[in-house]
Amino acid sequence: MKDFRAVSFESFFNSDLDFQNVEIVKNNLEENQLLRCTQLIENTKLNNERIINSIETYSKNWSYTRIGKVEKSSLILGISELIMNLTPKKVIISEWVKLTDKHSSQSGAKFVNGILNSVSTEIE
Repeated sequence: MKDFRAVSFESFFNSDLDFQNVEIVKNNLEENQLLRCTQLIENTKLNNERIINSIETYSKNWSYTRIGKVEKSSLILGISELIMNLTPKKVIISEWVKLTDKHSSQSGAKFVNGILNSVSTEIE
């Protein structure tokens, strides 16, 4: 069964990373998971400039446009969840790295891990 992160990822990815036009993928999430998914998408919309600035700051030697769609989706949503601060940072990072590894590659997951770790120290 999917959790709110997987549904958020799928929804955001399917919107072609269009912050304003994300539609939550029809699913059978429990009510609390659907609420977290909605909160995450809304927080992402509200903080999109801050999130992109963080990615650009910490993705050394990689321009934002060169980052793959899977990695970019995980970074955007992962940073958004870090900003929300509703879950321990290590859990957030671990979950987004797992999602990236599932949909991309080990090197993509390492890239996401490095940036999320850097951003998490900035948010503290």
